[in-house]
Amino acid sequence: MQAGRRLRLHKFDGLSLFSMDSQIPTVGVAMIARDCAETIARALCSVRTIARQIVVLDTGSHDRTPTVAARLGAEVYFHPWRNDFSDARNLALDYLRTDWVLVLDSDEELDGESFRAHCPNLADPMIGGVELTIVSALEGGITTAEHRYTRLFRRHRDIRFEGAIHEQIAASIQRAGFEIARSQVRILHYGYQTVQPEKIERNIALLHAELERQPDSPWLRYHLGLAYFAAGKFDSAAALLAPLCTCPELSAEQRELARLRAAQCALAQDRLLEAEQFLELPCSDIHREGLRMFIVAGVLAARRKFSSALEALEHPTTCASGLVNQLQRERFCEHLRALGATQRLQARTLFPLGQSHAEWQTLFR
Repeated sequence: MQAGRRLRLHKFDGLSLFSMDSQIPTVGVAMIARDCAETIARALCSVRTIARQIVVLDTGSHDRTPTVAARLGAEVYFHPWRNDFSDARNLALDYLRTDWVLVLDSDEELDGESFRAHCPNLADPMIGGVELTIVSALEGGITTAEHRYTRLFRRHRDIRFEGAIHEQIAASIQRAGFEIARSQVRILHYGYQTVQPEKIERNIALLHAELERQPDSPWLRYHLGLAYFAAGKFDSAAALLAPLCTCPELSAEQRELARLRAAQCALAQDRLLEAEQFLELPCSDIHREGLRMFIVAGVLAARRKFSSALEALEHPTTCASGLVNQLQRERFCEHLRALGATQRLQARTLFPLGQSHAEWQTLFR
């Protein structure tokens, strides 16, 4: 199908909360999609009651994605993928006619209850964007991670996405003279439940290309470091993340995560002193603090301080952290209890480090 051509079958029969009163701002949904027929229905159904218009920009699907989207009421348009997420998202914005835009990915789901309960007053002329909490399920849903991102914003000619990858909208909202409100609205993200090497390598390539254009960007180096970490390339990840642990241009949350990932890289390669240095300061969030204590337990176990490691693992903060794989934590505790019964056992009984650090990578990534 030619670029820009639209596929439309029929509208869904849901009633929009924002279509019953002309004085209430309307909300549209913008989504870019490709080969996601298995997940897009859940995403679209989650916005049926709040969206006046849904636009899906298909960037080259070979499955039933366009048909599924159209049957659920979306307006589907087709454009080739140009290795630029902002380019695709801005093209989707061009098809919207509503007052506000909610950006949703095909592997996500809007928490409708939180939207109805916590969405700010969109009629406020000072507000141009709304920060939402993105809750990502990891490791098959065993762990979770959260971050805040401006996903709801006014449809305005000066509000556009920037950056080929990890694209941003907040700067253009502020340049247009608007404020960004914080909210407790949540989006649930399922795309990280399984490792997808091809997507990781794609992201690494895009980030390298962006860094060639913006070599001094700590934000790009941060995301490239996380991508290398996800790919298991610990030397490359540590080289990028370690210098960013105190970078004032990153948020406190990003600095803490950079520090924790750098510690995990060091631990995975048996650089225990280096790992300890990254772990000295506590984290401000219970989930990151729980992950810090989990990594501390790994360092203590490697130093054969098994009782101290067990205390760190059984601390309430570690047990409550969504970033800690609780099944792995319990398995680790069982190993430590067995080792604590007799200090004559070698630490290698716990971790066969000669096997390409496999146990370290499994337990502490």
